[in-house]
Amino acid sequence: MTKPRPSTEQPTNESTPPKSKATVKTMGMATLVLVLEAALIVGAFMFFAGPVEVSAGDELVSSSTEDQRISEIMLIDEQLTNDRLGSVYVYPVEIYVHVPENEQLWFNDLVGQFHNEIRAEVTALWRSADPVALQDPRMDVVTSRVETLLRNRFEGEASPEHPRIRKVVIVCGTGFRVRG
Repeated sequence: MTKPRPSTEQPTNESTPPKSKATVKTMGMATLVLVLEAALIVGAFMFFAGPVEVSAGDELVSSSTEDQRISEIMLIDEQLTNDRLGSVYVYPVEIYVHVPENEQLWFNDLVGQFHNEIRAEVTALWRSADPVALQDPRMDVVTSRVETLLRNRFEGEASPEHPRIRKVVIVCGTGFRVRG
């Protein structure tokens, strides 16, 4: 009994005819024409649209150098506590407020007048703060709360149209545990 030998010929796929050079050239030319048409349309829009007109309004903020200069005023340099985790943690805290130089006298006058009230409000805010917010390196939550507190007290609203208080910066060390 002899076994039939397997055929060594590769089966050819006759369903797809080989592409000729003429078909490839035609597809390339069609692609080129489409790209050129797109470039022509975009160029026409840019040419006929013209430059955008700009008009200056009255809403511009004065750009004098006095308004642009910022004074950094220390508001608080305290050891503040938080016991929300069950243990008392003490945080060395410095709070600075950025105001324009021409508003420095206004701010110093109000801080001098209400210094103890501000300290009491910031201390209460710190004591009631979530420990996770106090562990944030940027102190975003506490900073925004202090900034809102100061703006409400001095400017009458949390986000005035032209704020006198530009920014609040909190410099806080790592809290250390005092007692268990």
